[in-house]
Amino acid sequence: MSTTPSPPNSPEASSSTKRKSVRPPSIVVETLGATTSETKEGLRKINNYLLKKEIGRGAFGTVHLGIDENTNTEYAIKEFSKSRLRKKEQMDLFRSGGPRGRRLMGLGVGRAAAAAKSSNPLDLVRGEMAVLKKLNHPHIVRLFEVLDDPSGDSLYMVFEMMHKGVLMEIEVDQVAKPFSEDVARRYFKEMMLGIEYLHANDIVHRDIKPDNLLLSKEDVLKIVDFGVSEIFVKGNDRLKKSAGSPAFMAPELCVAKHGEVSGKATDIWSMGVTLYCMVFGKTPFVSTNLLELYEMIKDAPIDFGDKSGNLLDLLQRVLDRNPDTRITMKELRNHAWITNDDTETMISEEDNCDVVTEVTEEEMNNAIKSIASIFAVIKAVSKFKRHSRSLSQQSLNKMMAEVKLEEESKKSSTLI
Repeated sequence: MSTTPSPPNSPEASSSTKRKSVRPPSIVVETLGATTSETKEGLRKINNYLLKKEIGRGAFGTVHLGIDENTNTEYAIKEFSKSRLRKKEQMDLFRSGGPRGRRLMGLGVGRAAAAAKSSNPLDLVRGEMAVLKKLNHPHIVRLFEVLDDPSGDSLYMVFEMMHKGVLMEIEVDQVAKPFSEDVARRYFKEMMLGIEYLHANDIVHRDIKPDNLLLSKEDVLKIVDFGVSEIFVKGNDRLKKSAGSPAFMAPELCVAKHGEVSGKATDIWSMGVTLYCMVFGKTPFVSTNLLELYEMIKDAPIDFGDKSGNLLDLLQRVLDRNPDTRITMKELRNHAWITNDDTETMISEEDNCDVVTEVTEEEMNNAIKSIASIFAVIKAVSKFKRHSRSLSQQSLNKMMAEVKLEEESKKSSTLI
C-alpha cells in the first residue's frame, strides 16, 4: 500500500514531540458467548461487528475491515482459527519438552499446556492480550475487544483501524521507493518512542519490521502484532529462544544454541534493519535460502550505498553485530541524526514512559474514601427522615458531621 507521508513539520508529524499525559491501562472487553450471523447481502457478522472485507492475511487467520453497527466506527478485526492455534500450542509444547521457563507471551508460546487444558478458548490468545492490556501509548495499536463464538472455529480480536496500512511494502524480489531522510527520521523517532515505552514496561517486541508498523488516518506510526513478544523480569531482558522474521533477526540469534541474549539489543538491531528499509527500500541481506540468509546476517559486509555523515554513522552503530557495543536507546536519543544536529526536540524519556499501568494504592484509598462518604450521606438522609421535616439545613449538616464522626470511630476501633 503506498502512502503519502505528511511533511515533518505538519501537525500530524508533531506527535513525537508533544508532551504525553499520564494514561491508564487499556480496557479490553472479553466476550465469550459471541454469535456469528449473516446478512442478506452475504456479509458475516460477529455480534455488533459487520465484517465488510478482508484487508490482510496471516499464518493463523485473516484481518477484516469491520464496522460497529451501533456506532458506525471502523475497526481492524483479526480472525484466528482456534484449531490452528491449538496445533501451534501442541507443537510448541512438543518442541520445548514441556511447560517451563520464562513467561513467553506469544500466541500461546510457553503457555501450551495451560491453553490445551483450558476450556476457555481466549487462552489461545491470552499472551497477546496480556501484553496489550498492559499498554496504552500513542505509538502502539489499541485492542478493544476479544470475541469467541463457541459454535465456530474462530476467535476475533478487535483493534483500532489503521487506515493508511503498513509503513512500507518490502518484497524479496523488488525494491520499494525509499523515504526522504526527513520522513524516515520522523517515522523512526515514532517507532523509537513506542519501543522505548515497551522496554520501560518490561516487554521486548521481537518482531519489529515495516509490516508491523502501521499508519493511522492522521499519519501516525503505531506498532502492531505482539504475537511473539515477551514480558521479562524487571532488570533482566535475557532471552534464550529465537523469534521474529529471519531478515530482521539480530546476528546473535542466527547462531545454533546461542544461549541467552539481550532482548532489548535484538529489538534495536531490528529497528536498524527497518531504518535501512526506509532509506534504501530493501533489507540489507536478501536470500531465499534461510541458512544462507543467517550466514549473511552474521558475516556479510553491509552495503551503505552513498549514505554519509550522521545517517551513515547511525546505520553503522544500530547495525553493529556486537550486541555489547550496539547503540542503546539512551544513546539513540542523543544521536546527531535523530536530533537533526540539535534542531529537533523529542519528548523526554521520563514523559514518554511515565505511564500508570496499574491502580495505585493511593487511588484505591481515595476510591474507598469516596464510597465511605456516600454511605455517610445515605445514613444522614435516613436519620434526617426520622426527624421533623422542619429541621434546618444547619441541623442536617450537624447530623452529617455526627454520622461521619461515628464512622471514623468505628474505623478506628476496627484498626485497633
